[in-house]
Amino acid sequence: MSRPKGSKNAATLERERKASMPPEPALRTDGWSNVLSGLGGQNDKTIKTTKDDFELTDDDSLAAIYMSDGLGRRIIDAVADDMTREWIYLDDEEDGDEGSAKVINDELVRLGAESTMNEAIRWQRLFGGSLIIVGAMDGRKPSEPLRENQIRNIEYLKVVDRTDVEIGRSVFDKNVNSPTFGQVLQYQVNYHISDGTYVPMLVHRSRVIPFVNDPSPARARLGVTWDNRYWGMSSLQSIYETLRDLGGITQSTLNLLYEFIIARFRIKDLSKILQLPNGEALITNRLQVMNASKSTINAVIMDSEDDFERQYATTAGLPELIDRFMLMLAGASSIPVTRLFGRSPAGLNATGEKDLRNYYDMVEANQRNRLLPSITRLIQLICAWKKIAVVPEITFNSLYQLSEEEKAKIEKMEAETEKMEADTLNVYVQMGALDPDEVRQEELGKEGTVPEPEPTPMELAALEAMKKPAEEPPVTEEPPKKAPK
Repeated sequence: MSRPKGSKNAATLERERKASMPPEPALRTDGWSNVLSGLGGQNDKTIKTTKDDFELTDDDSLAAIYMSDGLGRRIIDAVADDMTREWIYLDDEEDGDEGSAKVINDELVRLGAESTMNEAIRWQRLFGGSLIIVGAMDGRKPSEPLRENQIRNIEYLKVVDRTDVEIGRSVFDKNVNSPTFGQVLQYQVNYHISDGTYVPMLVHRSRVIPFVNDPSPARARLGVTWDNRYWGMSSLQSIYETLRDLGGITQSTLNLLYEFIIARFRIKDLSKILQLPNGEALITNRLQVMNASKSTINAVIMDSEDDFERQYATTAGLPELIDRFMLMLAGASSIPVTRLFGRSPAGLNATGEKDLRNYYDMVEANQRNRLLPSITRLIQLICAWKKIAVVPEITFNSLYQLSEEEKAKIEKMEAETEKMEADTLNVYVQMGALDPDEVRQEELGKEGTVPEPEPTPMELAALEAMKKPAEEPPVTEEPPKKAPK
């Protein structure tokens, strides 16, 4: 018997039913499982824990955190300050152009390059990016390419953050064969002078030094703005929740202190009194009398059937809990507790030196990857202006500074090493394995040249004698000759 037109058999209906049902969560295949306890199975609660979609922190919230939250501002400023704290060293010995380093350093000081770079790094970390506008005067407009060989002067360095640059109105290079494909050719900048007053201008890419922050992955670009795609994400984006949690527990602790002592009154027939027309007034007057008596005679006057007691809120374990949240924030921001919170290391024999060294390694990596290209670009423009042929080698001064105690230990070790070497050479001389004159010349010639040996007393006397003029022999008169007879 054939089925009616449009009917479905049981197998088809079962397939459609399974297809309409939501998919079951996949079991983990890389963890432990236990059928009896439900570990790794459908009843395992851990497989239900997933990461929700992130919430992008807007620019107003970032600015509010920087202005009102001390920890958030310290996270931004600490890295920027440490990246520029010891500044740079210019080595001009190899190029043979003596004095070029001093010329460049003088211009960097005049332009305030150190503080300008520091400010640019701050806005880069806070908003995701910033620009330094270089006021190079070459006779062209800011929207035109910079002619480096015709720079007459560099007047200023101006910093603008990402929020003052309209990427949507900027000019991009769309030529796939161009080396700058996908990059901005002209930035649309709104330079704010005062409240409500700004100067809109197009600035060519050759006249600016860009600072970009952490890039966002391609999978997350649907949830970020166009500005974040180009510049990068704020350094507070990934630690926003941790910073919020620490701020929440700090605020809760403050509220707990406000209610640290709670007074409890037990009043007989309280419900009946409240049912009276003036019941609330009677209760209020009664409490005021109790409070006034306590303030006057340091005692509480109550009825014989009333009761009064104080309850204290417990704070046991609260300091340890706050410390854990502080550690979480320090780990999320990659800044050690000693640097972020300004507190001494806790624990027996704890110095925090290892944490600081790891942090300095991170800062030095940021210097090489993010700050060095910007400084190099600025120094190249100064060299083009001052007609310096070779750009000096740029190195960052060490962040780790030795204490007086560490310097004394190093000097002591060096002195002990020199004494051991001298004793060893003396033993070899006494054994006859080394010639004393050779050892002396080797020690004196370690710096490159061997000085002349000091003259002996006999040699000094001979030199003094040679300096005196030779005495002329006395002149004797010959007797007069007798005339011949």
